[in-house]
Amino acid sequence: MTTLTKLTNDFDFLTGHFDVAHRVLQATGEWKEFTGTCTGRTHFDGGVSIDEARFAGGYGLSLRLYDPADETWTIYWVNSKTGKLQPPVRGKWTDGVATLYGEDDLGDRMVPVRLRWSDITEETAHWEQAYSSDGGETWETNWTMDLTRRTTQPLPLDLPKVTGDFDFFVGSWDVLHRRLVSPLTGSDEWREQSGSTSEAYTLFNGAVCVDEVTLPADGARGMTVRLYDVAAGTWSIYWISSRRGVLEPPVHGGFGADGIGVLEGPDEHEGRPVDVRFRWTTGDVPVWEQFFSVDDGATWESNWTMTFSRRGV
Repeated sequence: MTTLTKLTNDFDFLTGHFDVAHRVLQATGEWKEFTGTCTGRTHFDGGVSIDEARFAGGYGLSLRLYDPADETWTIYWVNSKTGKLQPPVRGKWTDGVATLYGEDDLGDRMVPVRLRWSDITEETAHWEQAYSSDGGETWETNWTMDLTRRTTQPLPLDLPKVTGDFDFFVGSWDVLHRRLVSPLTGSDEWREQSGSTSEAYTLFNGAVCVDEVTLPADGARGMTVRLYDVAAGTWSIYWISSRRGVLEPPVHGGFGADGIGVLEGPDEHEGRPVDVRFRWTTGDVPVWEQFFSVDDGATWESNWTMTFSRRGV
């Protein structure tokens, strides 16, 4: 694994497995209490934190990205019922308390939301969510979670399998990169890079796929977060570079009956607008390929392939 300077240990406490006691404020003013579990991981030497929460009826996922320039966190929430990123909250840790602000989508309106992490120990942590009806002047807490570390991995929920599209990718891989040196210039000079590795896992019973890949030649790492849109039956794929700590513009698409996955979206290359296409070929030796187009998809130029060979096989 490519060694990076430790960015932060802010969310290292959340690595591992936890029992969670939830309290949610109801419209009647009463509190509903229930239990669940949580499993957390960190990537990029602390610069990315991901946890999967399990509770009655579904899963939830928090994706946290650290910006070292201003020492702030951006946190996104994903509910397994939709598979879509919710609007983010942003903030930082001060005196052992993380406070983050944003807006929450209630379906018919957006409301100011505040999240807080506090009372952190090696075994416990406290989280709470509050809404404001007066533009942030006052806040009403409506959801709390108290986490207690457990020694065993929680059991998966007994829910129907939504998709297994990326189950083939779970595990450890050696990766051969082949990259076009100067895309969109007419060049046909390619560079191969070996010595790269990838670790991939799924969450939400297959409807989320995450992998971290080393990029030794660049002295960096990359991470891909894939979210399955339940209603549309398609994937949204987000790339994160260890150098930037932000979500790059996503591509969207899905897999055909032939096992080929095609996903597209707008982006830019060296300040120039481009359309981007990802293509996955599944099998014992999966291949990922990236293309750029500058003519609205009429033609595509391949510029990067990654060939995956399972480690230890």
